[in-house]
Parts: sequence; structure tokens; C-alpha cells
Amino acid sequence: MTVRSKASLKIVQPEIDEVEAVLQDAAKQTAPMVQRLATHRDRIDLAVKELESERFDLISRRDLLRRQVEAVEQGLALHIADIEATMRLYEGGLNALPAAN
Repeated sequence: MTVRSKASLKIVQPEIDEVEAVLQDAAKQTAPMVQRLATHRDRIDLAVKELESERFDLISRRDLLRRQVEAVEQGLALHIADIEATMRLYEGGLNALPAAN
């Protein structure tokens, strides 16, 4: 401010003071607006992070369910193969097997 006071013109001093007062008043009004915008931005960032976390959780659950379904399918395939082998045994007849004496 010392530089301005040395270079200020006395002719337009009231107009400069009036403009400075208007600018200071405007600066006071924009500060809360910027703060509100920053608060909203932070809330949005938090919501995005929560959604990303939930997305990761759902993807993990989906992958776990997929692995469990594959394991169940493999188990059922083994049981079906066992049942088919037993059916072939019965269809061929138990007497067709060589005696184990």
C-alpha cells in the first residue's frame, strides 16, 4: 500500500476509494461462495470415492460367486459322471464282471 500512496493522484482520490470499497465488498461476498463451492466439491469427491468402493466390493462379490458356481458345476459334473458309470455297470449286469475269488 505504501507504493500506491506514493503514486496516487489527488485529483481522482474519492473515486479510487469508492472503487476500492466496492472491490473489497465484492471480495467479501465471493469468499463464502467459493467456500460453499469447495464444500460441495469435497462432498461430491467423497460420494464418488464411496461409489468406487461399493463398485469394487460388488465386483469382488461377483467374482466370488462366479468361482463358487464354477466349483458347484465341477462337483455336479463329477457326480453325473459317477452316476453314468454306475448306470453302465447296472446296464451291463453285475454278473458280467469277473468274479474276484
